[in-house]
Amino acid sequence: MIGVPLNLLLAIPCSYPIMWSLLAFQVIAGELGWAELDPTVVDDGAGLVITLGLLFLLFTGLVVFGLNALFAFRAPKLKAVAYWLTVPLLILIPALFRVAAR
Repeated sequence: MIGVPLNLLLAIPCSYPIMWSLLAFQVIAGELGWAELDPTVVDDGAGLVITLGLLFLLFTGLVVFGLNALFAFRAPKLKAVAYWLTVPLLILIPALFRVAAR
């Protein structure tokens, strides 16, 4: 049961890397012609946005995986597949609501 509050609390600091990674994915989609691109983002340096977004996402993923691994391996009756499928949902949904509310 500790995984649910842990991941809901992790959604608060994870909203910033998710915001940066969404901006990076928007720039990539704009460069590929799949979405409309904001010209100010490209003028400010799309390479920096993509690099920061992907680095923040990688670092956040490693921290979230490490913290959840501490609790997942200590609970022998925990179903690993169900737990690891709910981890991204418990982090992404509140973080996306927080990003959308800005």
